Amino acid sequence: MRIGSNLTLFHDYGDECFKKMKEFGYDYADIHIDDAPYTSNEEAYYAYYMNQKRLADEAGVTIWQVHGPWRYPPHDETPEHRADRLRIMTWSIRATAKIGCKLWVVHPLMPFGENDDFNYEKFLDINYEHFMALLPVAKENGVTICLENMPFRFLTISKPDNTYELVKRINDENFKMCLDTGHSAVFGLSPADAVRKIGKDIKALHIHDNLGDGDIHLLPLMGVIDWKDFMKALKEIEFDGVFSLETSWNDFLPNSVCNETKLKALRAILDELMSY
Repeated sequence: MRIGSNLTLFHDYGDECFKKMKEFGYDYADIHIDDAPYTSNEEAYYAYYMNQKRLADEAGVTIWQVHGPWRYPPHDETPEHRADRLRIMTWSIRATAKIGCKLWVVHPLMPFGENDDFNYEKFLDINYEHFMALLPVAKENGVTICLENMPFRFLTISKPDNTYELVKRINDENFKMCLDTGHSAVFGLSPADAVRKIGKDIKALHIHDNLGDGDIHLLPLMGVIDWKDFMKALKEIEFDGVFSLETSWNDFLPNSVCNETKLKALRAILDELMSY
């Protein structure tokens, strides 16, 4: 299986981050751009992505997926906020295509913050309208929107089954799903079960672990997830994407231990997973 990662584990290497990824056997990357300072200038926004593309190409790394913009705490409560989200997401989809990437991962809008229980139908309607407006942009640019399941306990759409319901409601080849393993585990749910249910509508992965009580992005094998079953499920659906890490160094070796040692240890963990 192809292996990738976001840039979190490699930030200390600056512009050498992709070269360091390649050195440790990561041929694919997941990149993300924060909102500031690029969201007021479309050309600056595209320039950031193109620079990431240049650095990745020089290292021999393929940018496999882009994490679309989001902000925390969420501010999607007004039509004006949502229009601004649509503007930035449109830029991000276009930038994704400009760098030759086809997968764009995004969180749902959260018009009621992290809690939708008092108006779930309105929540669904707002997201349906928003993503239907984005779909033509995705289609024009050959990009697939991958909706991600969330870790928020009082956001009804958070669980993979509920996220998948919106994917099925939109029912389009350019609107699929990113399965986040750690977000599933927060609810005591098996990511393997989600893989088997959603099947080939999973186009992207966010791989990390936790202790079942919070979204802390542990390395695989350090939390509650049954990774043997998860790897088995991926084989069952013949997943042909990238096993893409979204982990941090939380609770993994002291800060005093150099990054090189940590990266070697992580590589051993990944080799163990690939053997399942």
